[in-house]
Amino acid sequence: MSPLNTMFLMVLQVILVICKSSLDLCAALLRNLRSKNKKICRSWHVQSQKGLAGTSRYSRRSSVRSRWYALAGVGVPRRWWVCPRSKNWWEQFIRLTWDEEQWIERFRMSRGTFFEIVEALRPRLQRQITNMREPIPVEKRVAIAIWYLANANCYREVREQFGVGLSTVGEIVLEVCCAMELDLLRKMVCLGDEITKIMDGFAHLGFPHCIGAIKGMHILIRAPGKRIDEYGNSKKNCSILLQGTVDHSGRFINVEVGWSGKTRDAFVFRNSALCMAMDAGVFVPGNPTMEINGVQVPALMVADGAYPIRRWLMKPFGKNGDRCQQMFDCALHRARNVVECAFGRLRTRWRCLTMRLPVFEENICTVITACVILHNICEEKGHGVVVDLGDSVPPLVSSDEEDYYRSDNCHKEEGERVRSAIADFMLSHQPCL
Repeated sequence: MSPLNTMFLMVLQVILVICKSSLDLCAALLRNLRSKNKKICRSWHVQSQKGLAGTSRYSRRSSVRSRWYALAGVGVPRRWWVCPRSKNWWEQFIRLTWDEEQWIERFRMSRGTFFEIVEALRPRLQRQITNMREPIPVEKRVAIAIWYLANANCYREVREQFGVGLSTVGEIVLEVCCAMELDLLRKMVCLGDEITKIMDGFAHLGFPHCIGAIKGMHILIRAPGKRIDEYGNSKKNCSILLQGTVDHSGRFINVEVGWSGKTRDAFVFRNSALCMAMDAGVFVPGNPTMEINGVQVPALMVADGAYPIRRWLMKPFGKNGDRCQQMFDCALHRARNVVECAFGRLRTRWRCLTMRLPVFEENICTVITACVILHNICEEKGHGVVVDLGDSVPPLVSSDEEDYYRSDNCHKEEGERVRSAIADFMLSHQPCL
């Protein structure tokens, strides 16, 4: 064999060795990428379970594909920076076409009231404009949150209507609700200074010297993990208890939310800030009192039989009472009916409360509090409740109205003495009431 052929064979062997080494290296790199890809998929699955609304299958595939390109040192090819969606429904149709009646029907408030809320929340919700892209305007963020609370739509429906991402809807709803809780709760859910007006309103209903009516309402939630027993109520549903106190017009002056549905109304009441403040005499400005038959009567509140009687909290006598006690119970029932109607309007306005709230445990109280704040705003502005006959509102999951006596004798004796004085006062002033 000639020297030229020998050299050619040697070069060919070297090339084959290099190719085999390269193939072995590529196979090892591919096995390494596959193992890392499995870890990425598992981590994405855990993150999707921890997220508010979860992540779509497309976003998980996109993230895994991005990690592949990053490991390979290659840029990620993109067709667009943001998925194109239509924004005309909000920016053109609603803002320019809808009249006041359509605004109240869908947003539960007029256009003017909506933009007042926007301006109140703008300092907290305004985002900075960067070179990458413009942020979602504050008006649109508030509209997304109110639309979701008012119409009981899922995140996907809201996404298609407002032209934003699925996870963006969940983030915006919570951000707006948190902003309302931080900036508007103390302003909107309070007793105020119109004590005389509230007392006159309850006196017109037949109950004197009263400033509020108390009741608890169960709001259904999704079972948090495997802790179903912690939130199960008497109806075998998972719920959160909302204790609300309203004035004569149905406006909330105090709310206590966060207790599980298995907790009794009396226990929530005794551990609430309202009970402590009323016992200390600091909830009502000036703490006005009136004397009836030698008994000092403070500013009163009314409740049903599930609550313990107190010096300032009146409950009905119950069945088999005399004429005086029956008159008292009828007047108390008319006054307490105010809070029943207020809870009904709350659920009719904010339809998210009629279904199981699809949010995590730590965000439930924020969403419910935002609904109460918006309810008070609509009540103050005089916006009526529009009932859609195509929607069926489930009945309230009310608490068991049974006597729950565990209060100390001091509160019970004082409460019964005040209740007897009020009953005698009603009987003696029957023509005037």
